[in-house]
Amino acid sequence: MKNYLLLFFLAFVFSNFAQQICTPDLSQTQTGIYPDTLPDGFVGQAYSTDVTFRLPLDTLGYDFTNFHILSVSLPVGLSWQCNNVASNCDYNPQVNQNGCVNVYGTPLLPGMYPVEITVIADLTIIQGYPFTFQIYMEVLPSNATISNNGFTMTGPTGCFPITVGFTNNNPGLLAYQWNFGNGNTSTLSQPVDQIYSLPGQYVVEYSAVVTNPVYALASIEVVSGTCTDNFLIGDVDLFYSISTQSGSIQQVAINNANTQPFPLFININNPPQITGQSVTVEVWDDDSPLPLFPSIESCGTHTFTPLQQAGTHSANGGGLSINYTVIELIPANILTSTDTINVYGYPPNPLISYDQISNTISTPNLPYGYQWYMNGSPISGANDTSHVVTLSGVYSVIAINPSGCVSFSDTMTVVFCAPLTPPLISNSTNGNLIVTNVPVGFSIAWALNGVLIAGATSQTYSPTSNGVYSVIITDMYNCSISSDDFNLAVGINELSNSDWKIFPNPGNQQIEISVKSNLIGAQCEIMDLSGRQLDSFTLIESSLQINTDNLPSGSYFINLKMEGLSTSKKLIILH
Repeated sequence: MKNYLLLFFLAFVFSNFAQQICTPDLSQTQTGIYPDTLPDGFVGQAYSTDVTFRLPLDTLGYDFTNFHILSVSLPVGLSWQCNNVASNCDYNPQVNQNGCVNVYGTPLLPGMYPVEITVIADLTIIQGYPFTFQIYMEVLPSNATISNNGFTMTGPTGCFPITVGFTNNNPGLLAYQWNFGNGNTSTLSQPVDQIYSLPGQYVVEYSAVVTNPVYALASIEVVSGTCTDNFLIGDVDLFYSISTQSGSIQQVAINNANTQPFPLFININNPPQITGQSVTVEVWDDDSPLPLFPSIESCGTHTFTPLQQAGTHSANGGGLSINYTVIELIPANILTSTDTINVYGYPPNPLISYDQISNTISTPNLPYGYQWYMNGSPISGANDTSHVVTLSGVYSVIAINPSGCVSFSDTMTVVFCAPLTPPLISNSTNGNLIVTNVPVGFSIAWALNGVLIAGATSQTYSPTSNGVYSVIITDMYNCSISSDDFNLAVGINELSNSDWKIFPNPGNQQIEISVKSNLIGAQCEIMDLSGRQLDSFTLIESSLQINTDNLPSGSYFINLKMEGLSTSKKLIILH
């Protein structure tokens, strides 16, 4: 028996104690990382490889004085160690340009991974300059096999259900018997693949007949025959002959007849091998009243083929009823082997939560490996129970137990509005306005004098009137930023923004609009970023309470219009 689960678990838990100190490859004379692609790894198999780096001495005329390896992002299950751990993985290229790290452990998840190496460099004029290098590594599915003197198994470990292939290591023998431990058996030399649908250990038993046993005829009991005697002569006087096609096996002549009733038990002195040939038994009764007057009566003759199976068997015919005993003269030569299939279960599905204050997504700390995903792709190096979010997206995490079985969390959409560079508005040669510095995936909304222009969502806009133009760009998660104002001409149709205010802004469930007396009677509109009017009010007093609980979190505009003049302010709602 082989307890592969225990070995796998120990490799997973104690991998931090199994690292090796690497040796730099001094044959490399050019600065860089060697190899630039890590050797392939296999799920569930121990991995160890050295990565050499040759450091540059200077840049732009300034000397490098120190490189510190800050981190190496690796597939889940792998770790790293530098050859200069005693110095906190700091390297002075002016002393020695060469260094290395050892990548080790047991990879748990197949895939193609970018391995990012982050280095902090010190120059004579600047300290803590970051560099990031990227090499690749592929982790392939397990290709493990188990072999013994009887058979080889392909894929004998895995997360249920698994399909295991079997190869007979001893083809051409006389017979086979397989017991796969899952309720199935076979007598084929090369059996079909087997499916194991539930977690557990399954013992596979194999036997192959190298040589058959040799059987021999040990005795014959003649139970009855057709001969009888009368009251004058007494019991029958039995004599017999046992023979095969090859000749006599054993006989008793008439002069040595046994005076006895049936059954007649015959113990064969030199048991002959049974090889499929027939055996003939003849029994007679000596009825001679005097030696000079012979009279022989036949009790019966029967020819039969003994079974090649140890035990007592029956044969009847020719007037005789016979029991005969077969013994195993030479036992069969049988090759036997057993081995174990390990089928593993899955960890519970991980739960995830998001902390908006720290911008951290996390899962409870359980004894599993973890890999975070964003928009369906693994995040390089995100193998902890938490991950700091720097981009909006759909996040999830997988939990991996020491057997390499994976469970998936639900997905969570996380909005992270990172600082953005404002878009820029400029005049084109044909008189149109054009906006630049718009990241991919952001929508565009043009505004005139703070009021969104319906349908103006392209990168260019043909102005029809003078005024103050601006652009708001928004991504799919409602993160937005406005451009600076662009004065096409001094506007004459504006109300003063200083005559009113919105608070709180950002708001939550309710906001208040406060205006000076000259704006009492103005029409108040709530607009989304596409220019669609969501609500409209009339300011009949100097302040107006507006319920915003029904507005989703995001950015909006509040427009005030009065006597052909207008003014607008941006409103942010956060629930």
